[in-house]
Amino acid sequence: MYQQEQIMYQQEQLRKQMYAQKHILDKAASYLEFTQIDVERMISSNKHQNLHRLIKLLSPMDISGARYRRVGRDYDGGYIMLDDFAIRSIDAAYSFGISDDVSWDEDIAGLGIDVFMYDHTIEALPRQHPRFHFFKQGVAGIPSSEGLATLSTLVAENGHQETNNLILKMDIEGHEWSVIEETPSDVLNQFSQIVIEFHGLNPTSTSEDLARIFLALAKINETHQSIHVHANGYCSVSWLCELALPHVIEVTYVRRSDYQGQFIPNKRFFPTNIDQPTFPWLPDVYLGLFAVSDFNAVEDDKRG
Repeated sequence: MYQQEQIMYQQEQLRKQMYAQKHILDKAASYLEFTQIDVERMISSNKHQNLHRLIKLLSPMDISGARYRRVGRDYDGGYIMLDDFAIRSIDAAYSFGISDDVSWDEDIAGLGIDVFMYDHTIEALPRQHPRFHFFKQGVAGIPSSEGLATLSTLVAENGHQETNNLILKMDIEGHEWSVIEETPSDVLNQFSQIVIEFHGLNPTSTSEDLARIFLALAKINETHQSIHVHANGYCSVSWLCELALPHVIEVTYVRRSDYQGQFIPNKRFFPTNIDQPTFPWLPDVYLGLFAVSDFNAVEDDKRG
């Protein structure tokens, strides 16, 4: 048994080193690309402009005096949230995309909050809790088949259409874009915190796909402010020198109206000390401040 554990540990370490080396090589390749192409041509390229625009739309701010906590299990399935639960009376939580992990839901239920859980791909939850309310149903912007409903419909069916003290967790493998597109802003504004995993953030995607993403991110930014980001290190990353854009990224939002006048420039480097890699054998992706200003010095050096 001991030998088997040692072999498994060594395999995990090797995989971690391989992924870390891949990130280093991808970053180095982006530097080579940058140095071999005229600066003005690079800056005007679609990749450069799209990467900058996506990071600007996702870039986090901080909140004066804020404290953060990890909600959910170690590694994949845990999310960083603003720890304001003691001062804010949350009426209910909505959790979309369950699979075999209810750790986030258990932590939220442990705070005395009812959790309305939706996943049309499973028959039952892996574990139960008195505050769990499970529905074999999925969420969609425009329901195209039986077993799907809009976020607005689900909120209304649970009698929450008049409350403004909800929280939302969503990991639905790319379908989040249609949900944001089709959900009225006043419904999104009912959620004081939103944790969501965005998929498909590739700056070389088609102009149609990117236009849809730009609009969805701009829409959620009208009511909410990004305060934390974390890369899914198992997926691809686009590099532009020191700027990294994960194609899949977890973002935590707070409602703007709740903290108006308290937002301050972010000085945290991501991942933070309470973040964890997606898997134990996977290195985290260093995002720095995750702000376009990270790139300014490189541009100035090239122009100079």
